[in-house]
Amino acid sequence: MKASIPNSGHDYPFFDIDALALDFGTESAEQNEDEIRADTYGIHIAPLAGSEGFYDNERLRERYLYLLDALPGRPVVNTPEFIYETLIAEFPNFGEAIDYICSFVCLSRRGAVPFYFPPLLLDGPPGIGKTRFALRVAGLCNAGFDMLSCSGMSGNMALLGSEQGYSESRPGFYADTFKKNRVINNLVLLDEVEKMGVDHRGADPYAALLPLLERETASVHKDNCLQESINLGYLSYIMTCNSVHTIPEPMMTRVRMLTVQAPDSDQLDRIVPHVIRDVTSRYNLDCFTFVPDMDEIRRVYEANHNIRELKAVIEYQIRAALWQPRSGRISFTRAVEKASIGFRR
Repeated sequence: MKASIPNSGHDYPFFDIDALALDFGTESAEQNEDEIRADTYGIHIAPLAGSEGFYDNERLRERYLYLLDALPGRPVVNTPEFIYETLIAEFPNFGEAIDYICSFVCLSRRGAVPFYFPPLLLDGPPGIGKTRFALRVAGLCNAGFDMLSCSGMSGNMALLGSEQGYSESRPGFYADTFKKNRVINNLVLLDEVEKMGVDHRGADPYAALLPLLERETASVHKDNCLQESINLGYLSYIMTCNSVHTIPEPMMTRVRMLTVQAPDSDQLDRIVPHVIRDVTSRYNLDCFTFVPDMDEIRRVYEANHNIRELKAVIEYQIRAALWQPRSGRISFTRAVEKASIGFRR
């Protein structure tokens, strides 16, 4: 992930986040070209309104003057029906969240405004596809994407920026988001938001996050480093958590919380083809014919109901179809119990 952001991401073993986000944005859909333009609605907004707060600092001026450039607000090109059918096929256990997203897709298209939705908190066990769902939503809705891991985050510098007096001071995560995606409306994934904590200085990341979750205050957010107001009013947030018990009540009142369960056995059969597509696309095996061992897949999934484990098993099966072990020591079927490090299983 990005070194410039503290705790900016996990090492997800099965998902290349940047590649997936790029791939997810290339799908086509039926649309009325007279109604929806594929580039922008003509809305261009500069994140920063001025540079007086940091212009005398040569280092900051060289690094962050790009925030004065006007960025386009992307429309939603795909129809809400297409987005719903695509997402429900891949995430059948996310039905209520998909309805939530599609309702705001309708608002964006009907009002001819950049795509945006109020903060969505997805509560559910780990490994059920919450991260991949956020990536998919961003791609299908034509929004930029960024991710900030909240696990172990303490303090508020990643959210508010560090004080300008520090020699290596920097603004909040959003500065790099705008630089990477070059659009004003981005979907930001705040992963494992329940694991943030107060640092040794008493800085509370939950308190820092609150004004970013309301559009009125986010649009005039004051960055500690740049000492300027920065417009974050077009950032949409999907937050994930494994439990809501440690999340403060003031934050819960500012989000739409939905509980997501692990897919059941019927939903699993609908998910497997899409997981196979992810694996084969990652290794450029789109023309490779593969018949999965569904008995093994169901057995492994029923043991832990984890999509990451499901993807690992499918990857093992594909490699088993391509390579027969010469040593006889490597098993290409993944055991339900945890395996020790090394080749022998």
